[in-house]
Amino acid sequence: MIRIVGLSATLPNYADVALFLRVSPETGLFHFGAAYRPVPLTQTFIGVSGTKGASGTKGVNKVQQEKTLMTEIAYEKALAALRNGKQVMVFVHARNETVRTAQAMVELAKKKGDADEFLPAALRGDGDGARGTLARKEVGKSRNNELRELFNGGFGTHHAGMLRADRGMVERLFADGMINVLVCTATLAWGVNLPAHTVIIKGTQIYDPQKGSFVDLGMLDVMQIFGRAGRPQFDVHGEGIIITQHAKLAHYLQLLTHQMPIESQFVKMLSDHLNAEISLGTVTSVREAVTWLSYTYLYVRMLRNPNLYGVGVDALEEDPALERRRADLVHTAAARLDKAGLCRYDRRSGALQATDLGKIASHYYISHGTVRAFNEHLKPSMGDIELCRLFSLAEEFKYISVREEEKLELAKLAERVPIPVKESIEEPTAKINILLQAYISGM
Repeated sequence: MIRIVGLSATLPNYADVALFLRVSPETGLFHFGAAYRPVPLTQTFIGVSGTKGASGTKGVNKVQQEKTLMTEIAYEKALAALRNGKQVMVFVHARNETVRTAQAMVELAKKKGDADEFLPAALRGDGDGARGTLARKEVGKSRNNELRELFNGGFGTHHAGMLRADRGMVERLFADGMINVLVCTATLAWGVNLPAHTVIIKGTQIYDPQKGSFVDLGMLDVMQIFGRAGRPQFDVHGEGIIITQHAKLAHYLQLLTHQMPIESQFVKMLSDHLNAEISLGTVTSVREAVTWLSYTYLYVRMLRNPNLYGVGVDALEEDPALERRRADLVHTAAARLDKAGLCRYDRRSGALQATDLGKIASHYYISHGTVRAFNEHLKPSMGDIELCRLFSLAEEFKYISVREEEKLELAKLAERVPIPVKESIEEPTAKINILLQAYISGM
């Protein structure tokens, strides 16, 4: 019964989504491009390049120089916006980087004698002093020392690791004009409707836990962050600035002019989704599963870009509907579920039947790998220590890492939890074990 579906303007291949949703492109698809933006957006791309250190060595010196240069450029751009009476958001890509960048900008302001220009009028004393006093009292109640110190310089930070109360307070103070420069992570761009006149992206390298290395920030994220720039009620135009390495400048300019289509990620999670359909009873055989796949966005993109999904040109010519490729995907996923005990797969007839384990995984949104591990290792005679350790091995926790600044707090918690933790604090499983126990025991 859904009549209207609205999608983000940062989605370039909207026609594919229309096809996926079975919308008529002639009568049911409406695209509102950049021309419809209520506040025009100026986009600036800046490339920085570090040089070799005094010793002639590459590596850390060059990286550090680039980071310092990016902070200085972000500072100058933020100051220029403030002098025009505008607020600024500076986006970084790590939680601890929010505080480091804000502190570095505060130091630069003191060094250059611009500290007062970063303070809102109510905090300088030449505005509504009562509002400034109330804001200082509210911030003073926070247990976050860094937040209190930065507020006195006109800065704020925002990331998912902060307490919800602190995040709410920062959002409120920024919206009220009591914080002029907000240094934040991309969480703010995706989840909170909090715009500013000028948005600065400082650096484009983000850590991908799946790859275990740094990767380039996607253009979708860039456009989403730039979407924060400009407030229809207050601004006649917005400004988006991206500061990246000089070598990456051409890459982002190309992406801006030729946006890459959004591809499907469905294959990675196909087993879990297939298990849900089998548990619901909507898919009872391989043939039905192949038909089910034809209703997915994955199928739309496989037809559009077959090479990316392992389909050769010859295969597409011989099998225009990609039935064989879909059957292969279903067979692989069903075999994996059968091996994990989440379904029964009869290879001769193609029948698929749910098991109790499969229904449990589907009902509680647990991955098939986790349920398989629990099923293999869970024993009636297991003690509390073994149970906690087993839970910490769940697939859902595999990308959790132990940060350096967490080790001391984790060590203190480890002494207080009811069940001793055998692993070293350096191990991610130890962190998960401690946090699970702390949550369950209400610590």
